[in-house]
Amino acid sequence: MMNSNAGGLYKKSFNKNKIRKRKRDNDVKEEMRDREKNGSWRESDRNSPRISRSDCDSTPTRSTTPRSSGGGLTSRKEYQQKMLKNLSKGKFRWINEKLYSSSSSSALELFQNNPLLFDEYHQGFRSAVNSWPVNPADILIDYLKGKPKEWIVADLGCGEGKIAQEAPNKVLSFDLVANNHMIIACDIAKLPIPNCLFDIVIFCLSLMGTNYVDFLKEAYRTLKPKGELKIAEVVSRFSDIDAFIKVLAEIGFKFVEKDDTNKMFIILDFVKSKPKLIKSNQSLLPTAYNLLKPCNYKKR
Repeated sequence: MMNSNAGGLYKKSFNKNKIRKRKRDNDVKEEMRDREKNGSWRESDRNSPRISRSDCDSTPTRSTTPRSSGGGLTSRKEYQQKMLKNLSKGKFRWINEKLYSSSSSSALELFQNNPLLFDEYHQGFRSAVNSWPVNPADILIDYLKGKPKEWIVADLGCGEGKIAQEAPNKVLSFDLVANNHMIIACDIAKLPIPNCLFDIVIFCLSLMGTNYVDFLKEAYRTLKPKGELKIAEVVSRFSDIDAFIKVLAEIGFKFVEKDDTNKMFIILDFVKSKPKLIKSNQSLLPTAYNLLKPCNYKKR
């Protein structure tokens, strides 16, 4: 049982605490009235959460939770890379369209004014061809490996010069821009080469200009008698392959054989002979231009 002295002390302590609490409550009420009167009490203050001392004293730690796919650094980098890739593809398609819809002299001027376009185009071209089951250049290289090393080869529209790098023969590579020492920069409609020099002339996916018949005429001029002509082109470009072969006969090429075993491209073999049914440029060019359609790469 609690004695009288202890009970008295407890009662005094309880009364003091009660007085302190009442005073504290009165102070809070008075402060609230003052703030409401002065307009400094905001609704957000009423609803704001109370912060304990433990909340203030806690040490912040770095979150180990992965950022969301919408705002993470990794996803942002991937997005930027994707955008750059799409821009690169768009640039490639634009250059490709220019090359197929303009003359070789206009294309030469385009690349002379901006040589970097040539590299950008061939990066996209390389990516497109690498997706094919077989690169036609590899087939042509294998063919040349079976021919005399003394053969002089013309690779017209050589791109990055793959054939010259891998074939064992003496290969002269020609294109609008020389991105290495093995390539001769020129318009292949006007080769800086004397007559009857080459044993074989190759067009590997390079009959691109609106004046591509001029390329074929230069091939005829620079080939030795009975020299070979090989043309590798995308299958979908030919609107009438028999008519195309007749056009080459008019220039002076005798058709030998056709390799259409690949679904992506076709290889045509010719030998330099005598021209048949010679026509003027004006009548030959329009006919030939309609026989080879532009090779347009679809947006993906």
